[in-house]
Amino acid sequence: MVDEIAAGTPSPEAIHPETPAAAPHVPDVTFRLTPTWDTRYPVDMADALTRRALLRQAGIVAALTAVARPSEARRGDPQIYGVGRIGDPIAGRTIPGPSDFGFTVDPQGGTFVCSMFGETGGFKGCNIMTVQGGVTPRSLQIFRGTATFSGKVDIFVQPDVFVNIGDPFLSLADLDFQVEAKLGGPGKASMILTIPAATPAVGGDTGGVLQFGRIERRRVR
Repeated sequence: MVDEIAAGTPSPEAIHPETPAAAPHVPDVTFRLTPTWDTRYPVDMADALTRRALLRQAGIVAALTAVARPSEARRGDPQIYGVGRIGDPIAGRTIPGPSDFGFTVDPQGGTFVCSMFGETGGFKGCNIMTVQGGVTPRSLQIFRGTATFSGKVDIFVQPDVFVNIGDPFLSLADLDFQVEAKLGGPGKASMILTIPAATPAVGGDTGGVLQFGRIERRRVR
């Protein structure tokens, strides 16, 4: 046998090579995200975790924004910092809608986030609604204990209770927003959020008086 192979006689493996296995057929599949509420966890536990995470994230963002200033930022510029929960609405100005929020703003811009979930969920029948985005540079104005600023936000709602009612979720991007914030602590400070494109659908501006937390004026360091 060795002599045959050496003389050039093809081996059985060369005559009958093993046929490679055909690759398995993978059908084309389109996935659509459908958020659902996990009933394995009590609502109060989910609320607490969400609230702590939100407030912690807002605090971290505010701290980083205050420390890591862009090169053109000037030390001593005014900065507005707010974090907490909105409770009662402001009569004649906002509709009922408790929410957790956090923002930090100075003349160079800033960040804004607002969430309705858990204890603050159920707004207009949705399980969760988030509003988050950036503040436009040089939009911050402060006058006699009241600050205003504006920018662009994205909105996520689950399920959709505003546009295509019954859809699993609603996601909107790059919407104009304005905030009016009164400085102070619980029972004194307040925030009014206006999103012109969404106001007709929700029935008015959202916001109200702080249940806990603070909105303060600081200086860029």
